[in-house]
Amino acid sequence: MSHSAFFSRVRAGQRKLGVAVLLAAFMSVSSAVAQQVAPIQSYDVELLIFRNLGGRETPESWGVEAADSVQQMEIPDDESEPATPPTTAAPPVASYPALPAAKMKLTAIEETLRRSRGYQPLAHIGWTQPGYARNDARYLSVGSLVPASAGLQGQIALTRGRYLHLTLDLVLDGGEGSSYVLRQTRRMRSNERHYIDSPKFGVIAIITPSSE
Repeated sequence: MSHSAFFSRVRAGQRKLGVAVLLAAFMSVSSAVAQQVAPIQSYDVELLIFRNLGGRETPESWGVEAADSVQQMEIPDDESEPATPPTTAAPPVASYPALPAAKMKLTAIEETLRRSRGYQPLAHIGWTQPGYARNDARYLSVGSLVPASAGLQGQIALTRGRYLHLTLDLVLDGGEGSSYVLRQTRRMRSNERHYIDSPKFGVIAIITPSSE
């Protein structure tokens, strides 16, 4: 083989290698871009907020799981420090489409509470939202979702890290200048009811991955 033919083959091989490298780089960049623009999973969030009138009934009486400390410890946290709920003075930064009544899953429990002497339903609300990262939480104003007669103020946020977290920062007007606070961040399992309470009022929550 002549020297010119040999070098021609070498140059041809180099060109093919260069094209292969460029194609691999293009595919890698395309894959990275696709991952960046992948849609965020959305969730249907449904809350039933009620007042405790001091009756003898317990959450188990109407089929709601009261999450004790053992149940909570079954879900390991995915952050080194727990999230700090916002104060009620922080401005709301989000609004979401309302959850249709046909998709509500706590209606039967609401009716049971209405018949109960120990509890008074204050608001039954729901919406669909993206599962934002915990460091990008979008807080929803409760005042935009409940009637003024409910006497509720505050904010709610659903975030997603390794697990779902629901943050509640709620204030209930107790009348005569008094108020009651429910401020918690709770790890959540999707498709399961969760019971979150304070001495005077509580919340039943269910989070469902949205099919839309």
